Amino acid sequence: MDLSQPHIAIRERTLLEIFDLTLHVYRDHWKNILAMLAINALPLVILNAVVCHVVHNSGGDLPTELLLSLLLIASQAQIGTLLITQYLGTALFAGKPTVGKTVRDFLGTSKSWIWNHGFLRMAVPIFGLVAAFHTDSIASVISLLVFAGTIRAFRPFISEILLLEKPPRKIPKDAPDRGITLKRRASDLHRGDVVAGFVMSCVIGGCLLVTVTSLFFHVDTAIGLNGAWDSPIHYVYWPLAAWLIASFLAVFRFLYYINTRITQEGWEIALKLMAEKQKLLAEDEY
Repeated sequence: MDLSQPHIAIRERTLLEIFDLTLHVYRDHWKNILAMLAINALPLVILNAVVCHVVHNSGGDLPTELLLSLLLIASQAQIGTLLITQYLGTALFAGKPTVGKTVRDFLGTSKSWIWNHGFLRMAVPIFGLVAAFHTDSIASVISLLVFAGTIRAFRPFISEILLLEKPPRKIPKDAPDRGITLKRRASDLHRGDVVAGFVMSCVIGGCLLVTVTSLFFHVDTAIGLNGAWDSPIHYVYWPLAAWLIASFLAVFRFLYYINTRITQEGWEIALKLMAEKQKLLAEDEY
């Protein structure tokens, strides 16, 4: 891993520049990103389909079932894109790592994401409510999702910290090197104007969701599948578009995390110093 030549230029950017860069990164890595999304999100897609469309019989109430599906995806988006974050963290310096390497690296990391995303950010409670009460749980699910969204807004980079920096949740008191805990690291990084990126990602993500879904229906009409706006094909088009947008926003969040480290910690300079150290150590070996 050559720290002196990152595959993304390490410099400070505005939010609009980060979104522009997101398009370029997604274009360059779309095959691997979609592969990671398929591996990561497929179990969630199956669970959501079973809970929303099989376990409960809503009498063909299509709008309500679609709303539940989208609420579940919104709550699970960060869990369903963890592999993308793992991939991008390696791709920043190592080009295009393989799918197998990314999955192995992910399986070797701490499972703290289960607690942080599954419970603190309400993915598991929201899924439990939908599984138990279905349409009667919509008001409670929306309330929990607003609460989880507030946590995400002020702590958006927890996936990147867990997977890429790997700080421990607790450090034994007798440890020779006290280091820094996950809580302390999250508190230090999430300073300044991190909420603006979350708000903008929600706005742009909502617009893209409608746009991509409309594109699916346009293509449907063009090739003669005759999928109408009130047909069961919604079960495919809307959730598929939502997961695609989730993968795009995962790329944006990673780049926003890098930009935040640059602006708050001078990571650009620190990276140059680490690259020089790496070069000196390589010269000493010769």
